[in-house]
Amino acid sequence: MKKKVTMDTIAKELGTTKNTVSRALRGQTGVGDELRNKIIALAEHYGYSRKHSFGAAHKKVTMVCNSYIPSDIFFWPTVISGIFEYSATHQISIHTVIIDMIKDDIEYLLPLQEEYCDGILVLGTLPDAQLTRIKNLGIPMVVVDHYSDAVECDYINTANHNGAIKAVDFLVEKGHRQIGFINNEFASVTDSHTNRYRGYRKRLAHHGLEANPHFIWPNASYDKLDYFHQKFEELAAYGSAPTAWLCVNDTTAYNFHTALTTRGFNIPHDFSIMGFDNIAGIPPVLTTMEIPQRTMGRTALSKLMRRLQRPDEPFESIELFTTLVDRGSVGIANGV
Repeated sequence: MKKKVTMDTIAKELGTTKNTVSRALRGQTGVGDELRNKIIALAEHYGYSRKHSFGAAHKKVTMVCNSYIPSDIFFWPTVISGIFEYSATHQISIHTVIIDMIKDDIEYLLPLQEEYCDGILVLGTLPDAQLTRIKNLGIPMVVVDHYSDAVECDYINTANHNGAIKAVDFLVEKGHRQIGFINNEFASVTDSHTNRYRGYRKRLAHHGLEANPHFIWPNASYDKLDYFHQKFEELAAYGSAPTAWLCVNDTTAYNFHTALTTRGFNIPHDFSIMGFDNIAGIPPVLTTMEIPQRTMGRTALSKLMRRLQRPDEPFESIELFTTLVDRGSVGIANGV
């Protein structure tokens, strides 16, 4: 059987690194002329460059997704649709790899090591260790809807912090002074949720309002109402409640809306609710902050193509701003 040749094969034979081989074959800087010529010659000897179409107009991109994304039917399908819209008009083929965030093995690296790709799109949250391993492959990479201080690359995100600030301002304009925040059980591993919570806290302080810990619920579920009912019992014992809540996303907000209506409350007469994302598939009852999801996907792939053309440009962290969508679930605070 003919030996399968990879960038590792070339690197080991020449006593260099796979990253150096990758840069040389892409024509990137940082590789001496003598070593570059040796790498190219050895690749041609093995037929590696011809097999993998170096320098061809057609580009191959591997889309790396965490294991949660395939089951999501709200947020990610629109982002991915934007990616494929861009790829269809720019001669880009997309290959997908799914990574288990809990099971920390290296099997997910094999398709990236053994099958040549021009660039990598990482979708969603990944632990720093996994993100670092992908970065160390030496292949240009753009991360979507996540950010890590530990890994230098290009990032495409929502302006989550700013969006939460705009949401709190809207609630304050409606006269609300006791504003709660509902996060969910995935908050600890989701960078966007963390930034929305920080924006909420910062803007309350700006308006001279208290972030009452009784009004901050960190572990709501997407599909169970028990948590909300438990929290309402705690509020009854506490003796006070918010007049409005900002929810970390629309699925959390809609589940909370359901819990309130099952308890006989009227929205927005009794309580006001805001979501975040403006995701497809949620009934149009929520005032929310809209994320340009399709634009996020197109922007990510466009940025990756620019990175391939200009590998030495400084890395960028791009944030897309949100837009308020008022659907009537926020009312004027009682007494205003």
